[in-house]
Amino acid sequence: MGRKKLWPERITLPLTTETVERIDASLEKGEARVDMIRTAIDRELKRRERKG
Repeated sequence: MGRKKLWPERITLPLTTETVERIDASLEKGEARVDMIRTAIDRELKRRERKG
C-alpha cells in the first residue's frame, strides 16, 4: 500500500523572477520554499476569514 497524499491538489503558480528571489531571500535556514508559501497562504486565509 502507498502512503496517503498529504496534499492531493497541485497548483502551478507562475511567479516573476523577482518574486521568487524575494521569497528565497526570506527563507529561514533549512526552510523549503513550498513550506514558506503554504504558511503565507494559510496566514492570509485566516486574516481574510476574520475580516469577512
